[in-house]
Amino acid sequence: MTEPTDIFPAAHNYTFRTERLLFRPLRLDDTEDIFALKSDPQVYYWTTPQKEPSEAQAWIRERLYSDCYLSFCVEELCGTHENGAKQVKPQVVGVCGGTCLPEIGYMFKPSVWGRGYATESLKGFTRFYWKTFPGGHPSISDADERKFLKAVTGPADKNRSAAASIAVLKKCGFEYWKDQEEEDNATRGQKIMLHVWRHLGLGHRP
Repeated sequence: MTEPTDIFPAAHNYTFRTERLLFRPLRLDDTEDIFALKSDPQVYYWTTPQKEPSEAQAWIRERLYSDCYLSFCVEELCGTHENGAKQVKPQVVGVCGGTCLPEIGYMFKPSVWGRGYATESLKGFTRFYWKTFPGGHPSISDADERKFLKAVTGPADKNRSAAASIAVLKKCGFEYWKDQEEEDNATRGQKIMLHVWRHLGLGHRP
């Protein structure tokens, strides 16, 4: 049986905007941009950077065929930047959304770091998520897990990007939940304690 190339049964068709960004579904023609992100060791510190564009395409396909993902390609809208530079057409700057719900994550090109896009994206995504799925995403079978979104970070004292991610999560209403031990990608084999953060839905906050 031949795998279809243009029909993705689990792919969502949601789009939304924030002040400066457009969030749209991933597409196979995003492969070049995704590979640029996922082959950059600055971006992908906690996992193995990709070496071939085919790996990026496989990563996209996985998200298009599985309903536990709710991933968005993030485009920078046309306009004028703070430095006065004009952008004449939208460009892909990152990815944000459900990595395997209820876990979420984001990654952005280093060239746009410092513009506040991570905070803007995560705030926009959490608002979209709870408005669209007030009872949690239907792919989440565990009733308790439908009550929250979660994010995982490295320890702030080990990596500067982890400290920045923690600051973003706090700004977006995430609170520390617990620790979990995983293999440290940077040391290939050693264990490291990661932090898990949680964002409760409106109906489940104390």
